[in-house]
Formats: sequence, C-alpha cells, structure tokens
Amino acid sequence: MPLDQQPLDPDGPAAAAASPASEAPQAAPPPASDTPDAPARDPEADALLTLQRIERLLRDIRGALDGAAHESAHRHYSLARLIGAILEVIVVGLVALAVLDWLLQAPPASLLTKLAFAAVLQLSALTALLVARDE
Repeated sequence: MPLDQQPLDPDGPAAAAASPASEAPQAAPPPASDTPDAPARDPEADALLTLQRIERLLRDIRGALDGAAHESAHRHYSLARLIGAILEVIVVGLVALAVLDWLLQAPPASLLTKLAFAAVLQLSALTALLVARDE
C-alpha cells in the first residue's frame, strides 16, 4: 500500500510498529452486571415491558376475534338473495291469483298459465337462493 493511502495513526508509525499487541483481538468487555458503572437492569421494568407487550398482543387478538365475530353475525349484502326473495313474493302472488281464479271458476287456461309461471319463478327463486348460500 502506498504511503499516502495508509491510515494515519495518532501515535505515529513508530508506535504502530512497536506495539503488535494492538492488532491482536481484544477481549470482550465484561457483562453489564459485572461493571459497577453500568446501570443495573431493573427486574420490575423488564416485567412491566413484558406485560405491556403481552397486553398489546392480547388487544390485537381480541380485535381479530371481534372482527371475525362481526363478520359471522352479519351477512354480506347479496344480490342473488334479494332476487330470490323478490321472486318468492311474486310466486306467492301468482299462486294466490290462481286460487282466486279456481274459486271464481275462471277458464282453466288462465289458471294453468298462472301456475306454470309460478312454478318457473319458484325454480328461479330457489336457484338464486342456492347461489346466495354458496357466496
């Protein structure tokens, strides 16, 4: 290494060459509990930090559980469920009209037409409700 790129030693090059022990690895400093100047770790502070961490984790767990309970208690809006309910109301109305036609002795073609529409709409309502159940 050229002289101009060598790191500068505050004691000079002679001191660096004279003390090869300074290049040897130094022993690790003693643990903090053995040194009188180091602040002693307070077991109460450690316990308090641990309790605060546990409390934060428990709050996070409770928040997740509350969110899951809210999700399971309240169903999401389902368009298929709404369509199925509307079709059920129409089916009940068509069956009621068919019964009224039967009581008033209306022509059988009118009665059968209403019952056929009610049957098709009932199948459609059941299909919509099955789709809503799978969502």
